[in-house]
Amino acid sequence: MVEPVIKIEFEEPENGWLPVKIKSGEIEEYFLASNIPENPVYRLESVLDSAITGVGGEVCWHLEPVGYFLKIYPANNNFHVTLEYSNNAIGGKREQLFHITGGTKEIVLPIWRALRKIQSHNYSEFGVSQKGMESITKYVNAYKLKG
Repeated sequence: MVEPVIKIEFEEPENGWLPVKIKSGEIEEYFLASNIPENPVYRLESVLDSAITGVGGEVCWHLEPVGYFLKIYPANNNFHVTLEYSNNAIGGKREQLFHITGGTKEIVLPIWRALRKIQSHNYSEFGVSQKGMESITKYVNAYKLKG
């Protein structure tokens, strides 16, 4: 069985801050992300949906003033994921923490599961969209049927 190469966990948000853990291999980052200037969970959903439809994008986990940046881009039948850190989330120099490549099982499924889990809690500040989650779930279900 192929292990996920990325794991994302969310804890209960408090006062506009979301505890986030992102892990890949030996690298593990834990931080409190702000919902300002935008909801990073919704952005993660949007970027994942965009990646599975062929485009991709970036999520800024804003920590005021520092930030983490998670990029997800498709390439052939795989996905490239990069996590970067900056002391200044708005225009600062970034340090790459990891770059991984994997297929649907290693990249999409673990992120989708993290999104589904936070969706089940129905947090008002860090929600996902029904349309985006339906699109990702449709892709995941089609993948699972292929087996």
